[in-house]
Amino acid sequence: MREVFFTGAFLLLLLAGAAAAATPEEDAAQVMVTGAVIDPAVLMPGDVATVTVTVKNTAQVSVPVRSAKMYTEGNILVLDNPYQTFGAIGAGNEASFTFTVQADAGSGTYYPRFVLDFTNAGSLRYAVPVKVEAVEPRVSVADIPDAFTAGKKDIVRVTVSNPRSGEVNGVSVMPSGEGLVSVPTSAFIGALAPDGSAEVAFNITPESETTLTMTVTYRNGRNQRTTEVSIPIVFSEDKKSARIVVSGVDVTTENGSYRVSGDVTNAGLEVAKAVVVTVGSPGVPVDPNRVYPVASLDPDDLSNFELTFRAENVTEVPLVIEYRDTNGNLYTTRTNISVEGTALPGEGEEGGSLPLTVVLLIVAALAVVGAVIFFSWRRAKGG
Repeated sequence: MREVFFTGAFLLLLLAGAAAAATPEEDAAQVMVTGAVIDPAVLMPGDVATVTVTVKNTAQVSVPVRSAKMYTEGNILVLDNPYQTFGAIGAGNEASFTFTVQADAGSGTYYPRFVLDFTNAGSLRYAVPVKVEAVEPRVSVADIPDAFTAGKKDIVRVTVSNPRSGEVNGVSVMPSGEGLVSVPTSAFIGALAPDGSAEVAFNITPESETTLTMTVTYRNGRNQRTTEVSIPIVFSEDKKSARIVVSGVDVTTENGSYRVSGDVTNAGLEVAKAVVVTVGSPGVPVDPNRVYPVASLDPDDLSNFELTFRAENVTEVPLVIEYRDTNGNLYTTRTNISVEGTALPGEGEEGGSLPLTVVLLIVAALAVVGAVIFFSWRRAKGG
């Protein structure tokens, strides 16, 4: 038993001696880089980023460190070096070192050097790959109307895409331009992954010809950036809009007022919504049909209407048709209808709508009845 005890003790002394025999260089060699993180992952020219290098001491003893530095490589500028002095990395421990760099370079991959200087035991060198891409997120016009019209609201759609190999954050789009109104005033997209895209829409109402600018703001890491696209707004005729045509108009008098009926047809290529027919001044709409709602008219669709109104000392009155497009824009068209030759009874007269032939027949019938009564009376008196 005593022999076994002495043998074990001897082996422990050998192991302890072996550990004690490790040189500082051998201990330092057990320190290795386990990772490096760049934020943002892909820089743009001029961007500021952070580079964090993590090392681990796998030795059985603490390893003293004099300093940790990063050195400028090419056009990757190192803006700070906060670890001019350092203590030691304990056995089995990790340590992280963060530096600030700036990309004063075009597209490419660069390798600034991280150097961990051990006290009297050499150094650890590690090249950190830093990627720079000059390409920016793109904004493109997805949909605009065929024609812009003053005061008319139209939808403009834009697509923002991210062709970069890194994510961008806080993406938003804001339209602007002199003499135009946008609803909404801006749109927030958020983060765009690599090769990702998003579409936003705005209701644009221009009051004059101008330039619509879509400004996209976004962040790449801590770096705030913008890009934009310009859209010229030039007024022209909208060849696809709804076009209301009036036909089959018939005007008569009835109960002391005019009664007009006819048809309205949508001869355009887009739907006409909320169609309403009435008469304008000098015509005065009266019951029972002051206005006539037709509802929606699809292209080539037709609907009849009927109105009642009064008008004095005029030969024609305007027929007013109001309708809206799918964006809610209001349109008004006017068509004059003739009332000449259609006599309107005077105020307070009843039965004015009876045709003249009927009146003459009534008078003739009354004359015949009177004559019969007169001759009957004379025959009776003579008898």
